[in-house]
Amino acid sequence: MDTRTEAFRLLKEAEEDLGRAIRYSGFQDWVTVVLYAQLATEKAAKAAIACVESFEWTHDPSDQVRRLVARGQLPADFLEVALLVRAAAPWHGRSTYGGLREGVWRSPSELCTEEVALALLEGARKAVEKARDFVGGFFGEQDEIGGS
Repeated sequence: MDTRTEAFRLLKEAEEDLGRAIRYSGFQDWVTVVLYAQLATEKAAKAAIACVESFEWTHDPSDQVRRLVARGQLPADFLEVALLVRAAAPWHGRSTYGGLREGVWRSPSELCTEEVALALLEGARKAVEKARDFVGGFFGEQDEIGGS
């Protein structure tokens, strides 16, 4: 695996997904905001992971992030990213298929409220920013990375 290429690809996708989440928030399409905020958070974590090893095939790479922090391969502030990605991960399925709430199957639009969407969007912003800073610094290309 070309770690640089993979990390920058994932970072670019995370930034694109964050941009989509932001745009859809303007339409108050909370299901779509949730979906893209979750993806942005996941890909941001995977971009940082890809700098040092292959990422695990999961929507929740939080355990892998924690292991890399413990080994000193990711900075300690990535423990916040681990929390953000863990909180966001279940929303991939919920925003696509719905889920149980109070013993009743609910549609994505019933689960993906404005409150949930805005919280996940804020988490995605933080995760993407941390990934952008880390990936750029890791490869010594901080000035070449654009923001969203």
